[in-house]
Amino acid sequence: ADVNKRTIATTQSVFYQTDSLVLTLYDNGYVDGDTVSVVMNGEVIFSKQGLSTKAVSKTIHITKETPDTIKLVMYAENLGSIPPNTGLLVVHDGEAVYDVRFSADLKSNAAINLTRKKKE
Repeated sequence: ADVNKRTIATTQSVFYQTDSLVLTLYDNGYVDGDTVSVVMNGEVIFSKQGLSTKAVSKTIHITKETPDTIKLVMYAENLGSIPPNTGLLVVHDGEAVYDVRFSADLKSNAAINLTRKKKE
């Protein structure tokens, strides 16, 4: 996925606290054949993933080397039968759950920032 050739629109920021996050992808609404790749800080974590009502999940482990802000970029591999490419990313941070809806097309990517909440 050549993410940098498209504009990137940051749609939301989520603040997390735990040392592991579970990211779950779904199609948002009508299942129409949308396919996305998800890039985390420049590394592909979901590659050409078809979106449906069936969840696709990945656990991200947070280490001391993990930057305080993680940038997730949703890259549309296609537009499905109903453009644009839309999806739902559910972020599980321990007991907290965040729903992030995104929309991308062949000219722009959607991005979400996950920022570590500072311990007081």
